[in-house]
Amino acid sequence: MSQAAFAKDKQLALLALILVGIAPTISILTGFALKAGIIAVIVFIILKIWIFALPSFWHLKIDQQQISWSKPENGGFMVATGLGLGMVVVIVAAYLLLGNLMDQEMLYLLLEPVGLTVAWKLGLAILFWVFINSVLEEYVFRWFITSKAEMLLSGKWKPIFLSAAIFTLHHTIALSFFISPLGTLIGSFGVFVGGSIFSWVYVTYRSVWVAWITHALADVAIFAIAWHLVIG
Repeated sequence: MSQAAFAKDKQLALLALILVGIAPTISILTGFALKAGIIAVIVFIILKIWIFALPSFWHLKIDQQQISWSKPENGGFMVATGLGLGMVVVIVAAYLLLGNLMDQEMLYLLLEPVGLTVAWKLGLAILFWVFINSVLEEYVFRWFITSKAEMLLSGKWKPIFLSAAIFTLHHTIALSFFISPLGTLIGSFGVFVGGSIFSWVYVTYRSVWVAWITHALADVAIFAIAWHLVIG
């Protein structure tokens, strides 16, 4: 590959990271900062379609690669499950120790405009986040963003940490609305570590489905806490 072609590939990889990586932040700002109600829901849906469709378009048309279902051919399910259960323990322990840093009333006020203070609606939302959204996030952040990060940075850990940082950004913004600054800092560190673990699982086993197991288990713990705070 010529130097010019290599530089072009890196530029395209950077553009892809920006176009996909910024979408979750826009969604969070619309819902939490603007408290736009139904508009926030519409923006959320549009951006979910965006971050799902753009990586596929990019992979097929820009990179000119074939469709892959990310088959778990290299194993890793036991490792992923073990890491996920370990994260459950850490998340629950952190909540028990630091739960007083959370603003329960603010969380309720943020969720009420979109109906997520109603038990059955929150339950459906949790099912969506655990079984659909987390798969989508693995598809976006682990497969697409990590793969693009690998084109920009050398080695194994630099791409992992870059993808984890992009993954952390919108979570940090969301946390800042209902957790104290110290809690946001601690929570953001936890998200970064979690994102790094998810990316490591993906880079090691090259399957979003294996990484999803770890992610889904962590999400179960997080949303169990959210249920406790909102519903009781």
